[in-house]
Amino acid sequence: MSQFYPLKVIEKKQLTPESVSLSLAIPGELKKIFDFKPGQFVMVQKEIDGQKLRRYYSIYNLPGEGKLQLGIKVKGEDGFANYAMHHIQPGEVLEVSAPMDDVNFDTETQKPQKLLAITIGSGITPFYSYIQHMLKTQPNTELVLVYGNENPVKTMFYKELHTLAKTYPQQLKIYDAFSQSAEGDFQERINPKVLKEILAKEGAGFDAVYIIGPDDLKKMAAKTLEEEGVPKNKLHYRVYS
Repeated sequence: MSQFYPLKVIEKKQLTPESVSLSLAIPGELKKIFDFKPGQFVMVQKEIDGQKLRRYYSIYNLPGEGKLQLGIKVKGEDGFANYAMHHIQPGEVLEVSAPMDDVNFDTETQKPQKLLAITIGSGITPFYSYIQHMLKTQPNTELVLVYGNENPVKTMFYKELHTLAKTYPQQLKIYDAFSQSAEGDFQERINPKVLKEILAKEGAGFDAVYIIGPDDLKKMAAKTLEEEGVPKNKLHYRVYS
């Protein structure tokens, strides 16, 4: 059974029409408990209308900032996400678990490495934490991000990610796949054709590949990458519904 700790919401920001960011302050006495690594997540608990809801959210900010930042997207009948979108305000206290392992990025190596990241929608949150860490502490790492959304307006961290890509062009490259927009590198969902075009440009020699998203994305991407010569043992997954 997870233990929960009271954390106060200190900031709420609208990220997209369907998502918000909540910043939670970490009190000094809980600093060690919430000393997280990029790629970790927390469980958030809140009683709403007499029902105790629990949801898992990846932490998207850098460690050591004295806060947790969670990106919350409304998807289907999600009572907590709707509550967060429409009702939570700074000053409210949420019950939060200690950070737990999820996506095990290698955050320590200084060896040259090339990584491939594939995700859609809110699956970007653990990647965003790691990308910031990578650019700050791992100058020999290059990451290619394949990010699927409907359009730029509905893309979490769209401006922030592209600002980082322009600032660190040798380390971060982004391919946007928009299913409902003429913008981006591809005007369609992430599919085998998209991935094959990217591999034709980038090669298949990745040191690790991280796929975060629904099961159909995982299965399609894994099958395509293996067919294109990416070794199976290089593939890492995080599947969500």
